[in-house]
Amino acid sequence: MRPLWKRLRQQFNPHSLSKGVKVFAMSVGATAVCMLASLSFLKLEPSRGTALEASAFNGGREFLSPQAAQTSVGQGSQESPGKVVPLGTVFGIKLFTDGVIVASLSDLYTSNGVCCPAAEAGILPGDYLLEADGMEIPSNQSLAEYIGQSAGEAITFQVRRGEQVFETQVTPVYGEGSFKTGMWVRDSAAGIGTLTFYDPSTGCFAGLGHGICDMDTSGVMTLKTGEPMPITLSGVIKGKADAPGQLQGYFSSEEPLGTLLANRETGVYGTLLETPLGEPLEILPKEQVRCGPVQLLVSLDEAGPQLYEGEIVQIANADQLTKNLVIRVTDSRLLQATGGIVQGMSGCPILQDGKLAGAVTHVFTEDPTTGYGIFAQVMWEECQSCQGTG
Repeated sequence: MRPLWKRLRQQFNPHSLSKGVKVFAMSVGATAVCMLASLSFLKLEPSRGTALEASAFNGGREFLSPQAAQTSVGQGSQESPGKVVPLGTVFGIKLFTDGVIVASLSDLYTSNGVCCPAAEAGILPGDYLLEADGMEIPSNQSLAEYIGQSAGEAITFQVRRGEQVFETQVTPVYGEGSFKTGMWVRDSAAGIGTLTFYDPSTGCFAGLGHGICDMDTSGVMTLKTGEPMPITLSGVIKGKADAPGQLQGYFSSEEPLGTLLANRETGVYGTLLETPLGEPLEILPKEQVRCGPVQLLVSLDEAGPQLYEGEIVQIANADQLTKNLVIRVTDSRLLQATGGIVQGMSGCPILQDGKLAGAVTHVFTEDPTTGYGIFAQVMWEECQSCQGTG
């Protein structure tokens, strides 16, 4: 099998799309799931009437589907903001948070009754714990050990809530065999996604089209460090109504492909150790993206990328950062193989008129042939701001 980065070196010819761009695909495999087993449960069962992030991490946010979305077709004459090399290559992600995030709180049963020391101290789900008694908290495991050895003495935590940083004291209580505070915390996430494009002007890549969110609080996880990792695809679980499918895969090496610089609402951004080769394509200005036919770059296995037909059926929420497009898979081959959009397709490049128009981000759970997409221009603008970050 050819190394991932040799496959990345294929040239992208916008005049001969049938040759394919090195594609994407995302998946979740046993490796990614096991890495998070001690931190959280994987939420992959959405409710009816929602749009689920088409990525396979430790859980995704769900959004109301756009039953009343307004259609507005842009006809602007704006020039392309820039050129990028479309990638669409499957990749893994390891992300470590800046502090440990409080995922949830729970009551503790003690000899003195039921209590939750963390809640009593004013800590809320979504808070980040930065320090304990003046010491940096390197991991959730180290925090659990420190609390367990507290002997019930109060611990002063430095807490970040949004832009606010404050201190509060939590007094652990003895219950269920050890000293505890009633906090469930998380320090990392792992999963599989898609590299959408590489920007030669900044040396940065963009992927996913949505941020990596905490499964319990739905907030975009604050990045401390992270790495893109090589992935091998191993199969497809076909999607159907109310049961989104998945591209499956596993981390194929412990050697990173580069460095993550940012985890934002619009996607993940970073640098690569090897510069992808390929012919840059123009980004289609968001004002010029229209309802109509598109091509989706999808990889279903290690054989590589294929072009599949789709269409933009609505320009929804054009003035916000995400969920800009409503897209539908129309290609019978892709529908036969996957049932439509599956978890693992976040970041899949969307091509229109030989330009990069956007990326797939969500699947509608009630109809997996449709989902949301994001404007490529939005991701490109975020990518510009990542230059020099890290």
